[in-house]
Amino acid sequence: MVDRLRPSDPPTSSNPRVRQVEAILHGTVIDHIPGHMTLKVANLLARENDQVSIGMNLRSARMGRKGVVKISGRELDARTLSRLALIAPSASVSIIRDTQVVQKFTVPMPKLFEDIARCANPNCVTNHERWASRMEVVNTDPLTVCCIYCERTFLATELALL
Repeated sequence: MVDRLRPSDPPTSSNPRVRQVEAILHGTVIDHIPGHMTLKVANLLARENDQVSIGMNLRSARMGRKGVVKISGRELDARTLSRLALIAPSASVSIIRDTQVVQKFTVPMPKLFEDIARCANPNCVTNHERWASRMEVVNTDPLTVCCIYCERTFLATELALL
């Protein structure tokens, strides 16, 4: 007997034959993005000529709902991964080559974000002079950072990326 999905059956992550977002030949997939951050991640990662696929509000056994961003033909550099860690710290990254996942990892959390985000303190020296911002990670859940110049602590959601 052939196991088939009925039209009324929703696709789930437990059915390996159902893909909710098209596969890519070479590139990077960012998965398990909090649903409300999906477009922000896509805007962060996409360059002008990139082919980008975006899946929003997809079903996830782990998160309930999630987002997925796929970028064809490009792997992310360390700076981009640091920026990604600031806005989607629970995301996972898969490197795809010849349609196969060759490497999969959780977004690496740096101990220090250097020149990645603007300090949210309007009186901080980094907002008035040409100093690179430096934010030390204080807590990972929720992601909280401390500016090493003004020593103020902020949630990552309060910061603006540079």
